Amino acid sequence: MNLLHRRTAERARLTDRGFVLMTRGYMKVLAVICAFIIFAIPVYSVAEQLQVKSGSSLALIDKAYIKGEISRGDKVFYEMQAVLYPQQLPAEFQSNIVMPVRSGTPYINNVLDNWNLLDSDQQAAATAYFNRPPAHKYHISPDSSFMIHYDTSGSNTVPPEDLDSNGVPDYVDRIALYADSSCRFYHDGLGYLPPPSDTDDYYDIYVRFTGLTYGSTYKEAAGDSSWDDFMSYMEIHNTMSIASENDDPESDSIGALKITCAHEYYHATQMAYAFRTGPDMWWTEGTAVFMEDVVFDVVNDNYIFLPYFFNYPDTFLIDTSVYGASWHDYSTFVWPTYLAEKYGIDIVRHIWEYMRFYATLPSMDSALTPNGTDFTSSLQEFTVWNYFTGDQYNSDYYVEGASYPLVSVDHQILACPFSGDVPVDAPDGFASNYITAYPNSVDNGMLKLNFDGANIVKWGFSYIVFKNDSGLPVINCEVDLTGKTKCGIYDYANYDSIVFIPCVISQWQDDNSYLFDSEVLSFGDADGSGEMNIFDITYIITFLYLGGPDPKYDYYMGDVNCDGSVNIFDVSYLITYLYRDGPEPCPDGPPQ
Repeated sequence: MNLLHRRTAERARLTDRGFVLMTRGYMKVLAVICAFIIFAIPVYSVAEQLQVKSGSSLALIDKAYIKGEISRGDKVFYEMQAVLYPQQLPAEFQSNIVMPVRSGTPYINNVLDNWNLLDSDQQAAATAYFNRPPAHKYHISPDSSFMIHYDTSGSNTVPPEDLDSNGVPDYVDRIALYADSSCRFYHDGLGYLPPPSDTDDYYDIYVRFTGLTYGSTYKEAAGDSSWDDFMSYMEIHNTMSIASENDDPESDSIGALKITCAHEYYHATQMAYAFRTGPDMWWTEGTAVFMEDVVFDVVNDNYIFLPYFFNYPDTFLIDTSVYGASWHDYSTFVWPTYLAEKYGIDIVRHIWEYMRFYATLPSMDSALTPNGTDFTSSLQEFTVWNYFTGDQYNSDYYVEGASYPLVSVDHQILACPFSGDVPVDAPDGFASNYITAYPNSVDNGMLKLNFDGANIVKWGFSYIVFKNDSGLPVINCEVDLTGKTKCGIYDYANYDSIVFIPCVISQWQDDNSYLFDSEVLSFGDADGSGEMNIFDITYIITFLYLGGPDPKYDYYMGDVNCDGSVNIFDVSYLITYLYRDGPEPCPDGPPQ
C-alpha cells in the first residue's frame, strides 16, 4: 500500500462563519429497515449536516443534559441507544432527523467508562446490548482469520445476491475479503500484534442491523498479557443502506463496507495494546480513521470529517467532550497523517506499543525522541502543515493536501506595522490561530514582532512570508516562559503577505488570549533599541572584532549598506549617515 498515493477527489468550499467547508456532493442515505421500525432518511449535503445535527437525537440528548433534565448516566446511555437502537429511545429524544454514524465504538466505550452512573435498568439493557447476537450461518474468510456470522432471514438479513454461486451471499464474501486485507496489512505488513484470541483461532464478525452505525467493536474479557489488553468482537451493518457518499468506484455501500472492516478491526488491534477511551478517544478514533484511509485509499470517506478539524483550529486537538455534536474525534486523523508522512507510518504503531505502559502523550514523546523531536515541537510544525492545503497546497507538506479544505483564518491585519491585535477565537490548549497580515511597503526597515501570550500556558509562534503566492521558508520565533517573543522580519516590505501562527503547546486552558504588536526598526539599528546612534556603531564593532553578540533580531540589521555582509564598511557607512549627512541605510530597501 502506498501511503503517499495522491488523490484527485473533487473539492469545493462553502463559507459559514468564515469557515471553509469541503463537500463532495450529497449524502446518499437510503432506507434503513429492521423488524421493528422503518426510517425514512433524508439526503443531506455536508453543509446541511452541520445544520440538521442541532435537531438530531444526539443533539436533543445533549441539550437535555446541559439543561439538567437528565443525568450524566442517562446521557451516555441514551447516546448509545440513539446510534445502535434508535427505536428504543424515549419518545422525547426520537427525531425525524437521522444522521448515520461511522462507528458505534466510542458510544459503547463511553457507557463502559461511566458504568457506575447508569441505573440498574440501564445496566441490564446495556448488558443485553453487549451480548454477542445470535446468527444462523457463518463463513470462514479465505485467510482463515475471521468467522463471519450472518442471517438470510429475519431482521438481520443480508442481501441475498450470490453471483459466484458459492452458497455465500456476496455481501458476506466482501466482508471476509476486506477483513482479510486489513488483517494482512496490520499484522504482516506493519507488525501489529493480533487481537487476543477467545475460544478459537478466528476473530468473530457479526453482520446484523446496527442502527445508524456502519459498525462497532465490543470489548470483552481481558487478555493474558501483562498490560491492559482485551478480547473483542465486531459488528457490521447488514446492508450498508445508510452509507454516505464516498469516492469508491464500485459503490458508496461497498466503500462503506471496506472502511468499516479496516476501521473496526483496527479498534480490535488497538485492544491488543491498551483499552484507551475517555480522554484518549481522540487518538483511538483518529488513528482508526487514519488506518482505514491507508488500507482503502480509494474510498476517501474520511474527507467528510475534515471541516470539523480545519474550520476549528482554535479547538483542543484532544477534545473529546461531545461525541454526538461533533465529529472532531474522527477529524483528528490529520495528526497521525502528519506523523506518518513526516516520520514514517511505523511511528503510529510505536506510539501504541508505548501506550501499553504509559499515557498517550508521554508515549508520543517516547516514539518521537529517536527522531530528534517531541510532541510539542511536532505540534508546532503540525500547525504549519495545516496551512498548506487546498489552494495553498505545497508539495513539501501533506501529500493529499490539495484535497483538504483551507484552514480557518482567525482574522486579518490590513497593514504592518500594527498594534493592539487580539484574537477573535483565542486558541485552546494544543490549538492555534492563523493571522494574515499585509506589509506596508512604504516603510524601510525590519518588522519587529512583539507577541505576548497568556503566561499560564506555553506558546509556540511561527510565521510564513509569501511573495507571488509562494510560501517561503517557515520561521519559528523563540517564546520565553512568560509567553513573550521578540523577533523580526528583516525584509518584510518585500513580501505580499505574512501568516502568523501562534499556538498553545501545553494541554490545559481554553481560550488563551494574547496581545500582538509590531514596529519597524530602521536598518542599522544593530542593538534593537529603536533608534540609530553611536551605540549601534559600538555594537557592530564589538560584534566584528571583540566576539560580541550578533545584531539583534537579524544578522543583517548590521548590514547598513545592504551589500550582503556585515563588515567595517557598514561601520563607516553608519558613521557617515549619522554625522556627515550621508545616505540613509539601505535607501533602496533590502536586496530582493
